[in-house]
Amino acid sequence: MFRHLRTRLVLSHILPVLVFVPLLGLVLLYQLERHYFLDELAKELATQGALIADFTRLSPAVWQDPKTAALLVQQMDPQTPATIMLLNKQAYLLAASLPEEQAKVGQPISETIISDALAGKSTWVVDYSNDLHERVVDVAIPVVDSHNQVEGVVRLSHRLTDIQERIQALRWPVLFTLFTGAGISVIIGLVLARSLAAPLLHMTQVMARFNPQKPPELIPEQGPDELKTLAVTYNRQNQRLYELERTRQFLLSGIVHELGRPLGSIKAAAQTIEQSQNVALAHELASGIDEHVDQLRIQLDDLALLGEMELQGLRLACEPVSLAELLQAQVQQFERLAAHQALTLHCQVDRPLPIIQADPKRLGQVVGNLLHNACKYTPAGGQITLSADVEGDSPQVTHVVVCVTDNGPGIPVEEQERIFQFFYRSAGVRRIHEGMGIGLALARYLAEAHHGTLMVKSQPGQGTRFMLRLPVEVIVTNALVPS
Repeated sequence: MFRHLRTRLVLSHILPVLVFVPLLGLVLLYQLERHYFLDELAKELATQGALIADFTRLSPAVWQDPKTAALLVQQMDPQTPATIMLLNKQAYLLAASLPEEQAKVGQPISETIISDALAGKSTWVVDYSNDLHERVVDVAIPVVDSHNQVEGVVRLSHRLTDIQERIQALRWPVLFTLFTGAGISVIIGLVLARSLAAPLLHMTQVMARFNPQKPPELIPEQGPDELKTLAVTYNRQNQRLYELERTRQFLLSGIVHELGRPLGSIKAAAQTIEQSQNVALAHELASGIDEHVDQLRIQLDDLALLGEMELQGLRLACEPVSLAELLQAQVQQFERLAAHQALTLHCQVDRPLPIIQADPKRLGQVVGNLLHNACKYTPAGGQITLSADVEGDSPQVTHVVVCVTDNGPGIPVEEQERIFQFFYRSAGVRRIHEGMGIGLALARYLAEAHHGTLMVKSQPGQGTRFMLRLPVEVIVTNALVPS
């Protein structure tokens, strides 16, 4: 079931809603009960307790005589829905409105809320009442005299049944609203999942029908940016493959057509020469064969050039380049790699370097390949030096020479030219180092594209030096440089 993208998209939209909506409802109801109703009830009880406390200040005998206290509680009880308790400053119960608690008159009440009130702190808690047999909100208000001394405590207790009834009245509207929103979210999620999956499924079907020999079937470039980018990329590549296939078929048909006739003539002439004793005829046929071969060579050169222009080549975007800045930037780029491999890498430029015409990106790629190669094959503790100098005296400077020198294992003499071949790797290092053997080949290719050279000098066990020699005056244009 989870193998299909549409299923996963639907679940990714629906599951979070189905999981979080019930949790949100529970949290919301809890917050309403705890931080709204209970707080408001506690404030209301505290206000009533404060009024009772103010009233008792006018009758100090309340805190000395239990009968007076009981009379006060009897007068206040009808005016408040909460149960009332009056305690003196020794925490002894003086009077209570609840019959079950009146039996405790004269006994000490050792509860934390009473202790806090006797310490001068108004407080409230939600607790279970053994007398009322349910949870209640308890509020304790200290009563102080004119000398700011605590004379007693007014305690009010209110059942939570009323709050639960209020919450019960709100529970269904809240849950209905939440689950209605969840249902709408699920529907929207299904629509969004379908809108995301449909273009992908259509794209898959188009790709399955792909045939480079037929005109490309384009995918609509619409939808989210990612899908649009994917469609644009596929259409571009599809069109490119179709064009390449047409070019290949055109070249193949051209080769068959252009080579078939001369080869047939050559074969017929060769058979005639073999069977004929006529020297003049043989001489004439041999001249014809030579002429056909020349034509074939020209045609093959033309076809090879056409293939290279179609499939390969390099465009150089040349501009004035500060070689010193370019070398320093490359050293900075490889400092972290060298340090990670416990190598010492530094740049050494003794004389000012001229401004040259080059493609900074491609030239940086050459130097970067050389530095990367040195870092890869130089053992830990080794040293790599990037240096540069000029050939000739100012103002007759003709070339600049960039050298990358290391004290690594060196390169055998018989391999010093082969390392510049594509995909060549020395048998002595292929089991140790990764790579495909294209870095140095590309470096020499780019050096020659800049009308320069890339050479190597090395002795096994004595390190290696790569020398990049570039002209100063030659300006490389932005034309296509065939490979």
